[in-house]
Amino acid sequence: GQEEVLAVSGSSPLLDPGIGVPLDKYHVIWEFIGSDANLVTILDCAPDFPKQEPNEQFRSRLHFNVSTGALTVINATSRDEGIFIIIVIGILRSRIILKIFELLSEPSINSTCMNTTITLTCQVRTGKASSVLWWKDGTIITNGQHYQLMQNNSTLIIYKTNQSDPGIFTCTMENPVSKKSYSFSLSVNGDSPSVNGEECEPSELVHNGRPIVIMLVMMMMFLIVAFFIVYQKCRWTMVVGKDHNGLSCVHHSLNPVMTHIKFAASKHGTRKLRPSVSSCKTSDALPLWGGNRKPNWVSR
Repeated sequence: GQEEVLAVSGSSPLLDPGIGVPLDKYHVIWEFIGSDANLVTILDCAPDFPKQEPNEQFRSRLHFNVSTGALTVINATSRDEGIFIIIVIGILRSRIILKIFELLSEPSINSTCMNTTITLTCQVRTGKASSVLWWKDGTIITNGQHYQLMQNNSTLIIYKTNQSDPGIFTCTMENPVSKKSYSFSLSVNGDSPSVNGEECEPSELVHNGRPIVIMLVMMMMFLIVAFFIVYQKCRWTMVVGKDHNGLSCVHHSLNPVMTHIKFAASKHGTRKLRPSVSSCKTSDALPLWGGNRKPNWVSR
């Protein structure tokens, strides 16, 4: 069999297998499997032999009832969570799962606002809530267009607060060993919501917008620099050579149809001719931007 025992941190939970027969004449062993998944023996009690507690974690913290086989863990902590196994040699083997919880402290409410939207966060200093519920004037709040519950219901967002929102709000937090509630009044004065008479703090987005402006400016500068670098690379990606007619030509490597613009060289300058798709001889070609070597068509 297997059962579950819930306990408060710092208490002394009783692990009772409920066997129903005296065990003082039997050899009883208690074992433990913790979060590390290791199986260790924590108690060994046999007739006519001294009781042994071989595990350091539980040593001097166990109270064993020889007659019933029940085991009490004194001053239990979260480290003691796990599976406890009782073995009665020749009779039975049974498991008990121990779960440790901290008592919840009194909840508190943190409020922030942005324009007409208010964010309310219910939180505790100690303990972990397994359930969080919100109420307004005794009616439970659910997700909708006006209310949004987030972060396992610990955060309530009220969109576009208006004159119908003022009232008594309650946050209820619960775990298996404790239950706590906190109630507060919400009022709306114009566009400024307030909790228990205190105006909510502006959110970071409204309270300090300077970092966002700086980020946008930096992004724009980055895009401008990136565009300039790409433009320069594309602009100079061309070579000079000769075509099959012996005329000088400029080959634009980015042109998908390999358009070549021909120039006629003369003593008085160059004359632009019509574009052609003829092949540009690039065996003597040089990049426009580099090298001391000149193409063989350039006059010495």
